Amino acid sequence: MKKVLLAIFCVLALGANDELVLNASNSFTKTMRKNPDAPVKALLQNAKAVVVFPSITKVGFVLGGMHGKGVMLVGNPYAPSEMMVVDISGGSIGLQLGYENSALVLFILKDSLVADIKDAKITINADASFAFADTGKFYGKVSDFSFTSDIYAYTDNDGFFAGASFGGAVLAKTGDTPPKTDSYGYNALMGAISKY
Repeated sequence: MKKVLLAIFCVLALGANDELVLNASNSFTKTMRKNPDAPVKALLQNAKAVVVFPSITKVGFVLGGMHGKGVMLVGNPYAPSEMMVVDISGGSIGLQLGYENSALVLFILKDSLVADIKDAKITINADASFAFADTGKFYGKVSDFSFTSDIYAYTDNDGFFAGASFGGAVLAKTGDTPPKTDSYGYNALMGAISKY
């Protein structure tokens, strides 16, 4: 009986991960469409990892918090060497009230940050320089544009995070079973990325 329950649990866990990857694919497409000025191709070519959070929930009433679960593609985003489940969470104190839910795409340009996420966790703004959304807006108009931040972030919701409220967020690998690379969700994510 225990073996049957364990087998059912494993099948459900694998199915949940495939759904997360499929949601990440849809969120990547939606987020990049929302940010047409983003230098996506250049970011993908320079990225050491791409992280897609299909849903990050941010809630605040004096005390605030945020949480989301996503997928990290390690290595060349067009043919990643590894894929894993990661989460992001954080808290804040201050004058705040409300609820927001949005997708978030992170382009990580530093190998050491990828290693930190895989080994334990990193804290945004403490361990990495961070640039949000409109960075690269004039990418096509400047011939010597260079990426100077460690992480570039894009969201599908205007004004989702102010830089200060995103600072202190912790990004870490979860203990979840890695998503399968021979799944419908993975193929959909690779298809979304290959459009750039």
